[in-house]
Amino acid sequence: MIGLAIWLGFLALIVLVWFVFRSGGYKRTPLDVPPGPDWLRTDERFVDPSSGETLEVWFHPPSGNRAYVRARGP
Repeated sequence: MIGLAIWLGFLALIVLVWFVFRSGGYKRTPLDVPPGPDWLRTDERFVDPSSGETLEVWFHPPSGNRAYVRARGP
């Protein structure tokens, strides 16, 4: 009986994750300015396929987070 409850909970979690990602729940929102003084700009640049904008990737070493900033100039 407990095994069935665990299995159903696992399936519910999979459906929830699928629903969030399918509906576009996880989206990166580009920033206009760098996020803060302890963030480092990486060498990564790419064109966002949905907007056509060139974005730079910034990295925050203490947290491991990444931020996407609209590139200025070439």
